[in-house]
Amino acid sequence: MHENLVREEFDTGLGKIRLEIKGRLASQGLYGTVRDIEIGPTSTEPSGITIELLVKGRTAERSFNRGQIEGCRLRVGGEVLSAIISMVDEVRA
Repeated sequence: MHENLVREEFDTGLGKIRLEIKGRLASQGLYGTVRDIEIGPTSTEPSGITIELLVKGRTAERSFNRGQIEGCRLRVGGEVLSAIISMVDEVRA
């Protein structure tokens, strides 16, 4: 049961991050692909994730650790939000 809760917090945070990226892209009139690649062991608990954003042939990529992702399970903020904003600016330019 504990394993499911830990993975649920990670997946919820990742989902919020993906929605934040897509929302910021849409507000700029952009649409693209958001891909995530798990970092670390292939077991049920990855140590982090690399998010890749592809818009009109331009790519931006950032890595986040497990704590940062789980910290976004309620609301995306802090370093993660700053990284998302810079990713969107990178592909928009």
